[in-house]
Amino acid sequence: MSNQEPRDLVSNLAETLGAEHEELNQEKTAEVIAHLERVIANVPPATEFTNTRKYVVLGPLLSIVPFIMSGMWFTQGKPGVGVVGLLLGLFGLFLGYQHRNSGKTPFMRLTRTQLWADSLSAPVELADVIDFSVKADMLQTTQTLHLRPETPLPTHRAVRQVFASQAMAFKGKDPRITIMSAGLQSDGKKLDCDDMAAILDAYIQAAHAQRYLQQLRSQG
Repeated sequence: MSNQEPRDLVSNLAETLGAEHEELNQEKTAEVIAHLERVIANVPPATEFTNTRKYVVLGPLLSIVPFIMSGMWFTQGKPGVGVVGLLLGLFGLFLGYQHRNSGKTPFMRLTRTQLWADSLSAPVELADVIDFSVKADMLQTTQTLHLRPETPLPTHRAVRQVFASQAMAFKGKDPRITIMSAGLQSDGKKLDCDDMAAILDAYIQAAHAQRYLQQLRSQG
């Protein structure tokens, strides 16, 4: 799912707080501040996310057929193919073992102003996000946050795990943060793409509102 609809709520407020700010009377200013505060209060101060335990179950299940086929091939005098089946079965077990702690420790956190991820050297300012998408396939869920061209990016470190939960920063004309994980859940509840997109959008709205609220108060 991609979020490409205009953010009328914050965009209109941004225009209001621009060149025409000096013309706002006290009543209008109070109305704008109240509106921004409602947008900010619409999300919890922080929400944490873990991956799911899909590979804890899927890994061993994927091992069953290769192990059975491997045994058949060995008994049929086909040791070469049997070894391949054995390796595939062991890979499934290894995958399940690597993900044994999945769903227990948060790897990502959203606040009303920032996104934090374990593999990033610094948080990402959500008010710098101009677009995002949340997509999923059979293997992983991928979140992509597109940032303003001038946005400074954190560095990222590689996570040594198959289908690891990790965030990566990409510089260039389209600076972006890509976050991959074996599914997503928060507070024990599994999230699909629409769920996560709605949460991201609400937090991005709150971050923009927070930034404009600070501008308004500093100018007042």
